[in-house]
Amino acid sequence: MDAAAPDRIEEEGGLLRTLEAWACGFVLFMLSNALIGPFLDPEQAGGEDMPILRLMWLPVYALILALVLWRAPRLAKFWLPAGLLSLLVFWVFASASWSFDPGTTNRRALAAGFTTLFGFYFAASFDGRRMAEILATTFLALGAGGLLAAIAYPKMGVQHDINAGDWRGLWFEKNQMGAMMVYGALGAMAAILAGTKHRKLFIGAIVLCAFMIVMSRSKTSLMVLLIGLTGSGLLGTMRRGPATAITMVWLGVTVIGGAAIVMWLAPELLFKALGKDPTLTGRTEIWDALMRQSAKAPLTGYGYAVFWRDDSVPALFIRKETGWNVPTAHNGWLDVLAQLGWIGVGLSALVLGLPLLVALFRFDKVRDGYWATLFLVIFLITTFSESFILERNGIAWALACAAATRLLGPALGVARNARPPREPRPREEPPLTWRLAPPDPAPEIWSPAPAFGRRTVSPLAARTTIGAA
Repeated sequence: MDAAAPDRIEEEGGLLRTLEAWACGFVLFMLSNALIGPFLDPEQAGGEDMPILRLMWLPVYALILALVLWRAPRLAKFWLPAGLLSLLVFWVFASASWSFDPGTTNRRALAAGFTTLFGFYFAASFDGRRMAEILATTFLALGAGGLLAAIAYPKMGVQHDINAGDWRGLWFEKNQMGAMMVYGALGAMAAILAGTKHRKLFIGAIVLCAFMIVMSRSKTSLMVLLIGLTGSGLLGTMRRGPATAITMVWLGVTVIGGAAIVMWLAPELLFKALGKDPTLTGRTEIWDALMRQSAKAPLTGYGYAVFWRDDSVPALFIRKETGWNVPTAHNGWLDVLAQLGWIGVGLSALVLGLPLLVALFRFDKVRDGYWATLFLVIFLITTFSESFILERNGIAWALACAAATRLLGPALGVARNARPPREPRPREEPPLTWRLAPPDPAPEIWSPAPAFGRRTVSPLAARTTIGAA
């Protein structure tokens, strides 16, 4: 048995490994906030403002901590992503020193810290294929549950407000379900590309997730789904050779550049195509007011997760300017700026941007079906309209940390150990070629090898001597 066999056996099976995968699926289910929104958290407070939800998350944190301690030796090998994520989490906790509500900042920072820790553990503990399978299986169950809720219990599974008739499944509103189904389809596609044995099951998962997105009528989720599936195909095509890779890169740059030009010169065309207001439903007014308030604390911000509290003075100014009760900035980067200042924005950009730069050189080496690269691209796209960066008890931020860990960590070694040993190739015979025969050697009189201590006469010399006689 080769040296890599123990790691391979550990990756492929075993009761403890199976239980660990189920534990990860449970944590992913909790972080998706399925059922929590419709039943326990209708105000979308994240759980920390309700005693029952606050207590409910404590066992989840304990489970995450136990998993991390159990896998500590392996996690120590991922020192680079661990260092970057630790810097960002440290700054989150440090913001309590200038927060106008240090208790709330510390409590919510703890939730964000455990969310970050799980994402780091999840990517470091499993190889790329196994991680994608766990993701796809979890979201397949969530999609099936959402389908059942919409059909059998439409009071919960279908919206009845301004978006009446749109499916929302197990979540508070349709856009949440759309985002979850995008993550599920991307995980299933990654598992297929990584060589899963359950190909038909995950093809069905992609179909189910796409159907749920269509029924939610979330145009943004549908667009992101098309980006993810198309990106998977393009990255898979780039493996065919350097010429194809260069062509695909050129095509991608051309499409992205064209979209950027349209966004710059005629943004109303893009917004109308998505059915959106050119002002993004008043979000541009929020952003202008938020920039003015952030300029009063540019480097440090106002403290993590307290800027939008009801008693927040800068938030009151923004709500007065806009004329409505603004809950968030609806922009992840501006929310980080308001909470953690430009230092927090810089650390967040380092955590999310450096892995993408690394992905230019090793996206094909981590062998996770390109999940990490595509998820980070999709995550960064959504951060310009949603506050997902450093989201506490949220699956989007946990998976973003997992993607960064997979791209920056030694994922190549883990994937290689999970592969069966290579059989030695048979030696190929050299091709036949026409060559001039070498000249005959000159005849020797004496044999070069001694026989029984005496020199012997060669047959040619003997015949010559007899003929002369």
